Amino acid sequence: MANTDEYFLNIVYKNTTVMFRVIDPKAPLSTLMTNLRHAVGQDGRLIFDFPSIDGSGAPLDYFFGKEDPEIHEIRVMRPRIGKTDQILADYNVKNGDTIFLIPDPFPG
Repeated sequence: MANTDEYFLNIVYKNTTVMFRVIDPKAPLSTLMTNLRHAVGQDGRLIFDFPSIDGSGAPLDYFFGKEDPEIHEIRVMRPRIGKTDQILADYNVKNGDTIFLIPDPFPG
């Protein structure tokens, strides 16, 4: 049985869902993304493969996204708005929620 103080998210990327333990739910989204990029599974391998370029050669950045229950679209959770770092609570993400990894190509 899980400790009630633990915080987990179901993270979906490329049709794979992984239950990911979040150490500090109040950490900035950029910190959570960095932690996820380096997270390894029980087999010692990285949980997700984060390609740094897409098929066309454009560099990729990654964002978290959450489904809007009213319109059933994935909304990007920006890690920073203005000078303010965003956290999970800013997007109403709760323990046990499902969020998505969204690759975002940017001009090189």
